[in-house]
Amino acid sequence: MGKLGRRGAVLLVALSVFDVAACGGGDDDGGGGARDTGGEIAIGSVGPDSADPVLIQSLQAVQPFQMVYTPLVTYAHQEGNAGTEIIPALAEEVPEPTNGGRTYTFRLREGLEYSDGSPVKASDFENTIKRLLKLGSPWSGFYTGIQGATEFTERGNFKADIAGIEANDRTGEIEVTLTEPNTQILFALAQPYAAPTPAAKSPARGLKQPPPGVGPYTLEVVDFNREWVLERNRRFRDIPGIPKGNFDRIKIAVSDNVTRMTQDVISGKLDFMTEDPAGDQLPEVRAQYPERLREAASPANVYYFFLNVTLPPFDKQEAREAVNYAIDSNALVRIFGGRLDPGCTMLPPSVTGYEEFDCKYGDPAAGPNLERARQLVEQSGYEGEEVTVWTNNKDPRPAIADYLRDVLGEIGFDADVKTLDQQVYIEQVGLRRTKAQTGFTNWYQDYPHPADFFEPTLSSEALESEVTFNQGFVSDSRIDKTLDELRGEDPEAVAERWGDLDEYVVNEKAFVVPYGYEESTSFFSERMDAENCAGIHPVWKNDWLLFCKKAS
Repeated sequence: MGKLGRRGAVLLVALSVFDVAACGGGDDDGGGGARDTGGEIAIGSVGPDSADPVLIQSLQAVQPFQMVYTPLVTYAHQEGNAGTEIIPALAEEVPEPTNGGRTYTFRLREGLEYSDGSPVKASDFENTIKRLLKLGSPWSGFYTGIQGATEFTERGNFKADIAGIEANDRTGEIEVTLTEPNTQILFALAQPYAAPTPAAKSPARGLKQPPPGVGPYTLEVVDFNREWVLERNRRFRDIPGIPKGNFDRIKIAVSDNVTRMTQDVISGKLDFMTEDPAGDQLPEVRAQYPERLREAASPANVYYFFLNVTLPPFDKQEAREAVNYAIDSNALVRIFGGRLDPGCTMLPPSVTGYEEFDCKYGDPAAGPNLERARQLVEQSGYEGEEVTVWTNNKDPRPAIADYLRDVLGEIGFDADVKTLDQQVYIEQVGLRRTKAQTGFTNWYQDYPHPADFFEPTLSSEALESEVTFNQGFVSDSRIDKTLDELRGEDPEAVAERWGDLDEYVVNEKAFVVPYGYEESTSFFSERMDAENCAGIHPVWKNDWLLFCKKAS
């Protein structure tokens, strides 16, 4: 997964989503006209991957957690491009940077309370950032640009201060100073994992139950592998721009059976599913329930295979190039049920810096070059090498892994597949000790900035987290230097350089194997108003605060 402020309003990207006015806003009824409110809905999901807000990694977790944990600033609760705007949340205003673009000063709104009734303190924000760093959150890299963050991590003393965060509990003022200007920091601070939680109930160790937050809902783990529950937070006060939500209770039914999940939405047992109907079910849903289905390339995303460059056979560039030559994007389009647009870039078409460069390995929409791939495997000296393809059990990912295994076998490797439960998969392949050679992965934008597709997934800095999204364990000086140079620049002004970095990663070094960009679905039960309240969001995929039932 992978979110930036007032500058974000300038950096609005041309996301290919429906520009429909969202049902929401600050009105008590959620806006958008008469409808039923209150009651309960049920949502099917493969489930949040952690109970701790600083450790969540998936969109399936971000969607409910953003309703519980309100950061200093947040994304507008609107569909389409409007949803990329940064708006004030717990802070009174979105600050303009001072000190040469390095310092941001926030002031908390007065009278804020957590769901347990305790007051929100400025120092709680520093506690959250300390927890991110101390626990080795995969999102830590978003905040290491704060002055003193690296030193805090190296010392390992949770009681130590972070020099770049000055928090005044008396005035509610929070001053964040960076080591250098960074056009991404406001996007990162708008994430739910950067939201303050009460320090007294948010210790350095991990949590088994989500801590209190400031948001329209509270979240409880009933059974980690079966059910989570969102309850309306009666203590939530009006915050302009943040809807209160239209339901008193939302049950999240956890399952890795997407086929059953789809059937349960069709029958009305579930009201929405965070997953996409797979296999033969997607054409059925499209044909029989078009008024209940929305499809959009949102958030911007890329699907690719990671290649661990620290282990045989992919420590050799010839082996990495061989896989790129051998992949047939059209075969993968079929596995996705047609919801995949073939491509060979890390930057999706809707993101600033995207360039449709000539792919070294051939037109992604054309067939593979298996002969060239076999030659490269032989040149690498790894012909016959054992390779394990890693994946998880959420459809259609097993089929994607089976495809890659077969391809690797065709070009000269001895390949098999290892399948993990989807709730532990991201963590396991992100651990160096797992020694995963290659496998399924994807990246959904955390915030509308091209850096989000490189810093978490391909930078040396990303390797400093215990669990990393840089699953290929790439450490390349040119990538790191370019990211450093572009960090303080307006992406639009240096779009060509982002495109050059993309071409370097794919064409020159073959660090990854991109094969396309997914068009996501949003599928609802008959009683939900899918036409007006689908909540399709450029960062969260779906904003549940915008969901509503049809008027009775």
